Amino acid sequence: MRVLRVLAAALVCFMGCHEPVRAATPPWLVISDVHYTPFAPHRKPSRFGEDTDDALLASFLAEARAVDPDPPVVIIAGDFLAHNFRLDAAASTMVALAKRFDAAFPRAQFVIALGNNDSPCGDYGAPIDGTFLAASAAAWAPLVDRRGASPDFARRFAHDGSYVARLPVRNLRVVVTNDVFDALRYGDGCAQGQNGAGQALGRLQSDLLAAGPHDRNWMLLHIPPGIDAYSTTHLTHRLGVIPFLRPRAGDALAALVADPRDRVALAIAGHTHKFGYRLIASGGARVPMLLVPSVSPIFYNGPSFLEVPVDRDGALGDVTEFSYVDGAWQRLGDLASLGVPRFTAPGLEALQGRLADDATLRGTFSLLYSGGGPAEITKRNWRSYWCAATNLSTSAFESCTGQRGLGVLTGRGLELALAVLVAIVLAGIAFFFFLRGARARA
Repeated sequence: MRVLRVLAAALVCFMGCHEPVRAATPPWLVISDVHYTPFAPHRKPSRFGEDTDDALLASFLAEARAVDPDPPVVIIAGDFLAHNFRLDAAASTMVALAKRFDAAFPRAQFVIALGNNDSPCGDYGAPIDGTFLAASAAAWAPLVDRRGASPDFARRFAHDGSYVARLPVRNLRVVVTNDVFDALRYGDGCAQGQNGAGQALGRLQSDLLAAGPHDRNWMLLHIPPGIDAYSTTHLTHRLGVIPFLRPRAGDALAALVADPRDRVALAIAGHTHKFGYRLIASGGARVPMLLVPSVSPIFYNGPSFLEVPVDRDGALGDVTEFSYVDGAWQRLGDLASLGVPRFTAPGLEALQGRLADDATLRGTFSLLYSGGGPAEITKRNWRSYWCAATNLSTSAFESCTGQRGLGVLTGRGLELALAVLVAIVLAGIAFFFFLRGARARA
């Protein structure tokens, strides 16, 4: 009888005492570079080379709701405002966008970062304090602090755009930093001498280290560390290697991401306007970084956003891209089409190896990269983009691509610059003697 009672108790405990397996939550939405302008004169969705007008914004929000009507979390990786934005309307437009997103997703917890265009002082004029940040913080606080996720958001965001929030996954936090202060093109017109560049990394490190003993961190920022593959390939034609951030700041940021003491499980950034990834290394460990495509088609990419399932351990599953192509939204593709089941460092390392040898796979990645727009990655330049995914420093990128040189200029660029300088000097000497001869004849 005792044995039967034990077996019966064990059966009851099996049916009711064990920890239930949690059902998968609805996918999250990840968005970047909306670049919205309320001043566009036309009523049709923006075309290539234009920022997001009201028609495209409405179309995008409707599609995002159709794809994921009730996402637990919506992440926006910065650049809410259009390029060359009318600065006197910066604050009011940020407030209007908060209302539009809240109406679309009234139950979602939002996680937002500031981009280089989100400023009342112009591009890369990252603000500290002031009415723009105060108004933005007040408008977005009800969305970010949904269910008490970030009680200190309004105060901290109103100062410099940084804050910390709890995510609806056990022991998972997101640390948001404003790394525009560390951009190569940063100007302190809004900071008014408060040295935002000197303080952002310190605050970021403090926020990471403030995690509890069982916490894991995500990091959200606008500008990724590493090399700007587009500018390096298409603007300088590899005469110069152009980083996104000031080299020392970029190295320091990457070190924080990869430092095991900071327990960063994932980093998310925008700014490139294209879908992609980075692997940020420290010793033998690598942390995956998701690069989020843009809603704005100004750089000839299809307007895009991502749907991502999030596992119980805080890792991303099969990231799916939705893009506006030929006048209609479509499911463009996902990580599975690249042979990657989950967005993890081992999966991306395996993908990186296959991309080096498989031209067909590179074509699939190129389609996702540009959101169905004109191909930016080609048979001639693919290696620069491939190297940028894992080689974040100028020297490492130069070694990967076979370029030579120091700093942001390659050896080839220095040689060309020297040749141009010599030609100018010789032309000047020739012109001097020409004038001298002309005066003598006169």
